[in-house]
Amino acid sequence: MKNSSFWRIATAAFAVGSIIYTTVSSSRARQESKARKEAEKGGLAYEYDVPEEYEQVFEKNMIVPAGWAFGAVWSTIYSGLTALLVHQALPSQEHNPRYEKALPWWWASWSLNAIFGRFFSENDPRSIVISDLTTKFNLPAALALHQSLEIGKTDVPSPEKYLRIPVSLYAGWLTAATVVGTPNTILTLNAWKPDEERDEPISAGILATTALAGYFIARRLNDPWYMLPFVAGFAGIASRQWSKEPIVGQTAGALATVYAALLAYWLPKGKFHDYDNFVVYDAEAEVLAGPVETREPHQAEIARERMKPIEAEGLD
Repeated sequence: MKNSSFWRIATAAFAVGSIIYTTVSSSRARQESKARKEAEKGGLAYEYDVPEEYEQVFEKNMIVPAGWAFGAVWSTIYSGLTALLVHQALPSQEHNPRYEKALPWWWASWSLNAIFGRFFSENDPRSIVISDLTTKFNLPAALALHQSLEIGKTDVPSPEKYLRIPVSLYAGWLTAATVVGTPNTILTLNAWKPDEERDEPISAGILATTALAGYFIARRLNDPWYMLPFVAGFAGIASRQWSKEPIVGQTAGALATVYAALLAYWLPKGKFHDYDNFVVYDAEAEVLAGPVETREPHQAEIARERMKPIEAEGLD
């Protein structure tokens, strides 16, 4: 997909539309759920503002986080991705090769996001299965987006360096959501009969396995930020299950603590090991830095390529 102004602006507009559609759909479902529960329970507290079918399966699924975790993570991800998409649409980013490679994955991911929003707001068993499958399809799209932006591979100038962090959070949260959503589908299809005594240690084991997988994937991606949403997920499960299902709650709490300790060390570094590629220099800084011939050969070649748009503007 060509990295023209039209496609970059269209991508940003489509993403904002997908976010608005999903947010409005979820808000409508929450309002309907709230009204139903207030009518049924006389205004008593409720755990999730979701359609009744989702609430019933969430009650059976021991590894669904508390509602606050969803709100905190999604609001952060959506805000950050919106900022990144605005940045990639700016005229100054027309020749950014990473944004060019990311365009098709943006479209794939935001299309799936809208589909998820459509079915997550519906109150029927089929929608639970479809929303889970949509999340699973969106995970490889998010990981492909992560790779196309060369996160964990290449150093880039600010503000891109910081604006791409939400992509890491997005990929991490979708990974966690893929694990959480699987029991929802299995329970909805009646392929698993709930048994608290049996399911509690199994759920704790799933959490421990997820934590190990998350850390391994983060190391492979060379991206500590990918792990951050897991902290919210584990903390959300701990706060929900600490008294109800102690083994699950305490396991989740311990994993949240371990992840937080690891991130306290690795997040300031921003990576697990040095980048494979050399630093990508800012084009305007290259112009001010002097002749490219005085630098290392590979740096000089990159500088020449990145100075071409500026030189062309000068000729105009």
